[in-house]
Amino acid sequence: MQGGSEVSTDRPQRCMASGLLLARLHAMFARTTRNTLAIASKQPYICQSCLRRTEQSQLGASHLSTRHTTRSLQTETQPPPPQDGTSFRKLLKDAAKQQKKDKSASSGSLGPSKKSKDARLEKWELTVGIEVHAELNTARKLFSAAATSVSEPPNTHVSLFDVAFPGTQPHFQKETLLPALRAAIAFQCEVQPKSSFDRKHYFYQDQPAGYQITQYYEPFATNGKITLYPHDFPPGAAPHSGPFEIGIKQIQMEQDTAKTVQQPPSTHLLDFNRVSHPLIEIITLPQIHDPTVAAVVVRKIQNTLKAVDACTTGMELGGLRADVNVSVRQRGGETAEASHSYHGVTGLGQRTEIKNLASVKAVEDAIIAERDRQIDLLESGGVVEGETRGWTLGSKTTKRLRGKEGEIDYRYMPDPDIAPVIIGNVSTDTTMDINVMLIISRILLNTSGTPFQSSPM
Repeated sequence: MQGGSEVSTDRPQRCMASGLLLARLHAMFARTTRNTLAIASKQPYICQSCLRRTEQSQLGASHLSTRHTTRSLQTETQPPPPQDGTSFRKLLKDAAKQQKKDKSASSGSLGPSKKSKDARLEKWELTVGIEVHAELNTARKLFSAAATSVSEPPNTHVSLFDVAFPGTQPHFQKETLLPALRAAIAFQCEVQPKSSFDRKHYFYQDQPAGYQITQYYEPFATNGKITLYPHDFPPGAAPHSGPFEIGIKQIQMEQDTAKTVQQPPSTHLLDFNRVSHPLIEIITLPQIHDPTVAAVVVRKIQNTLKAVDACTTGMELGGLRADVNVSVRQRGGETAEASHSYHGVTGLGQRTEIKNLASVKAVEDAIIAERDRQIDLLESGGVVEGETRGWTLGSKTTKRLRGKEGEIDYRYMPDPDIAPVIIGNVSTDTTMDINVMLIISRILLNTSGTPFQSSPM
């Protein structure tokens, strides 16, 4: 009985202690909750709907009666507090834009002004011609049955001809002509009834045969054009209020070279998967006089090739590369440096070529850097040399790679192992639906017989 009475008297004491403990915990939790909500109400990123629900609750009614929805941005130019529900992120963007605009205005008034550069360009005229190399969307290589590849392991798609094994000969894969024809029709070119392949001789590590197979004397498409519209340019950057055209001299088919992988300091690895990958080279006339126009031309070529399924990847994956030929001349008459010509365009300055530009931004920046270099050289009494130059991302100037070869240095000659390509009539009517163009290009393909020949339509 004594043990039972001890148990019965101890139980109320434990209940009272538990009750006090729960009451203290409840009070502590309430204070913590109220403090947390009070602190959260002052944060700039608190959800507004959550705050409204909390205000309506009984717990936070007394503490959230006055709350601060935003916090002023601590910059040199502070935006006013939003009164119309404007998001804090938009205020940040607007403030950053305004700060950038003010900084550009102040730098323009202190340092060499933009007007001084424009004044120099009033004396000198820039001329640019572009060569775009685009990998065609094909399953096979141009002169071998090996499969084309983009991201496969190195040297896994290589035939004996690709590595110039003695005794091997090229076999033209006729299917590669289809995407090339689609590109030619898209650029309103004149498709030639007969084209042929030539050897362009030069010795370099990425060209195992010692020559590249291309179309120099008889390209398959000539006399095209690219039409640019004001909406192709950034706002306010269009040089004309209406559409204008840039001429295309020719489009030619050729084989790609091997891919060189550099491992500093002096190791160069070669991936022959890319050798003989079918390319088209689109060569524009030297009718471009503004770096922005050149960049827009390259972007439009890339978009057009993707639209007609001639090229699957763009510059971001290495499927399209651009070379630019840059020259400057004095405005207003013939001078000693403006004695060159190209395809009927006369009075040009000595040109330099910048190779393997891999982005639209790189095209624009490289042209600006080379233009300024040539103007500085000519104004200091120097002479521009014909050479091949390189440009790297972020550079302020181009660098010399090698002397510029001429046609005689390449020793072009017709390839005796490849028969001519014969193509029937192709309409380039601009009103023709693109689906009809694709059908025509497929009809033209004749998989039997050598040389490749189809019936006129």
